[in-house]
Order: sequence, then C-alpha cells, then structure tokens
Amino acid sequence: MKDQFVIAYLADFSMTESVVSHAAHLSRMLHKGLILLFIADPRHRLPTLDQAEQQLLQLEATLPDLKPAHAALKGDTRQIINALPTLLNGVVVVAGVNPHAPGSLTSPRHVLRNFAQCKIAYLTVQQPLTDPYTHVAFGIDFHKESKEKLIWASYFARFNRSQLHMLHFQYTDPGLRNKWHNNVLFMDKFFASLNITYTPQPVEGRSLFPETIVCAAAAQAGHSLLISVTTDTRSRDVIEWFVGAAEDRIIRNPNRLPVLFINPRNDIYVLCD
Repeated sequence: MKDQFVIAYLADFSMTESVVSHAAHLSRMLHKGLILLFIADPRHRLPTLDQAEQQLLQLEATLPDLKPAHAALKGDTRQIINALPTLLNGVVVVAGVNPHAPGSLTSPRHVLRNFAQCKIAYLTVQQPLTDPYTHVAFGIDFHKESKEKLIWASYFARFNRSQLHMLHFQYTDPGLRNKWHNNVLFMDKFFASLNITYTPQPVEGRSLFPETIVCAAAAQAGHSLLISVTTDTRSRDVIEWFVGAAEDRIIRNPNRLPVLFINPRNDIYVLCD
C-alpha cells in the first residue's frame, strides 16, 4: 500500500475520462497511489452504490500499471471531501468541471462549494489530459498567500520536470512593490534550496480580480496548468460577496486551462517525500 493517494473524484461519472487521465498522471508523477472515489450523496440524484461499484471496478481494470483502489461512500459530499486527508490519506484531488452544466455536481458552483474547506490541493479539469504539465504557471503578487503556491510548484518542477513560470504585475505603488519584492525574495531562497529555476513573466492589466488576468495570460502563453490560491472567506470584502470571488471566474476559464487550487488554511496537508 502507498503512504498517500491521489483521489480521482468522479462526481457523477459524466467526466470520467477527464478526471482519470489527470489523476493517473499525477499518481505516476508523484509516485503515490490512486483511489477512484464516488460519493452517493442523498441530496442528489446519482447512481446507486452498487451501480457505482461496477463502474469503478471497470475503471480499475483500465489502469493495470497503477493498480488503483476505489471507494464508493455514502454521505454528505462536503464532509467526506473535508475528511479525505485522514479518511483516505489523500494528498490531492482531481475534480471535473463543466461550466455548461449548471445543475450538475460538476458545475463550478457545486465544485467550489464542495471543496471550500478542503485540506488538500484540488485540481479542476475541463477536458482530458493532453499536455502533461510541461509548463506550470503561478502568479506572485503582494499578498502573503502567494507563497502558498510554491510547495506545489516545486513538486511539478522536481517530479515532473515542469518548466515554471512566475507571472507578476509591475507595481508602481512603493508599498505594494515592497511586499511583492519580499515574496519574490522568499521564493528565490526556497527554490534555490531545491535547485529549481523559473522564468518571470510580467503581465499587464488591471482588474478587481487580478488572478483572472494571470489565468488568461497563462493560457495565452500556452502554459499547461495554473496554480492558484482561493480567496480566504474570512478576508473577502463586500464587493466579492456580491459579485463572487476570483476562483468563480478562474475555474470556468474559457481556455479550459487546468487549475490547481489551494485553500489558505493553517492545517493544509502536503506530500510526504
């Protein structure tokens, strides 16, 4: 048995190929086990546990090299997702997102709500894997939460040999620029300790949601994946409560760029390596 697992969350089996292709690559990349997960939530019309078991067993047979396990659980979706680090030793979850299915469990609204308190990183995908994360992008701004992206960026560089791209705005305000500069100094020291290099990429534009500009710039540059930190609900301002947070727009990005989200938490779980 592996010590930790990549979880392929198959919400309603509608995006199985997309979820499994990404989860399988992450499992191989991280040298972690793979668990195929289905949650029978009584609040939603879903396959029965017996039906889900059959589909999960069939999926297992298509991945003989990984020898995945499966879990068909009944209960509240959010509670089970919150418990994944201890319940299944999960280290990252892959979830399918379909912006054109507003009533389904793969809708952006449902995914963000169900993963709002998730204690491990979760990768949202809109299509099957085509580029195995050759180029990984992440934005560094003046917020201290930006630094939470660095651990996962290092995993892609170390275990996948991904090329890292640090996207940033060019601040004119001295105070903001100083905070950003301190974050960059921290990043440089952290990456240097692991012999990791990156390419800086300045981005232009202003927005209420600067991370959406970063997401669009990453997609335009042809990057394979974006690492993003979600909005801490404790620090949302009034505008965000009315118009939604940045991740509401990033998760449904029209370029269908995979996005690895990290919730800003004090008890976040990371790899044992």
